[in-house]
Amino acid sequence: MRRLLVGAVLASSVLAVASGAEAKAPPNGFKLCGPSACAPLSGNDAETVAISLFYGAGIRFVGPNVAPSEFYVLRWQFPNQREESGYYVPGGRVVRLFGSALGGSTSFDMSVSWLRPSPQALQILSRLSAGIQTLPAPKVVRVTVGGQAASDPASYLRLWAVGTPKLPVHPGGWLRVRMTTVTPTPWSDSLTDVRVSRRGGWLYRDGTFFRVPAKFAARIRARVSLR
Repeated sequence: MRRLLVGAVLASSVLAVASGAEAKAPPNGFKLCGPSACAPLSGNDAETVAISLFYGAGIRFVGPNVAPSEFYVLRWQFPNQREESGYYVPGGRVVRLFGSALGGSTSFDMSVSWLRPSPQALQILSRLSAGIQTLPAPKVVRVTVGGQAASDPASYLRLWAVGTPKLPVHPGGWLRVRMTTVTPTPWSDSLTDVRVSRRGGWLYRDGTFFRVPAKFAARIRARVSLR
């Protein structure tokens, strides 16, 4: 149900890191960034975060069920690799990591993972973020459902906080829901994948299927306000 595998998220990065007793963190550590400043993370703290995020120590896959809120960007780079980034959402105590975007409008891609790091890693991220301003919660300016504009775009942020994880039954196909925000966010960047079933009450969000009230799904398909 939850097609969220940390190996797929950062496979290319992990291959660049030595195994065993050698360092697991990127050589220059991490940077936690807000709108105008970044805080560096290095040494043992960077090791703790890297082991949790990249090697699965103490993490729990939570699925994309976090209401839109303020967030930070987490950045790092391994040798001979391009810079990588993810999102840290302090309100939900989760990190969203990117994987390989497979593309396509009909296949269900495993492009991102929503996970809760180990308690130790969360403590480090919380401490590091204390002096940095958060990036603002998403401000939605446009939503399309199946390529056609929906009314009251801001109300479609509700799609991220509803539903129970469950495999769909007879969804009748899917309509892509695309949200455009002022700046990229964990809920609206180029890898975000949200869909509503063509019939019944089903949603798909970043790798997980959700059961929602049929009337709610019908309102999405009708492209009306969700307030």
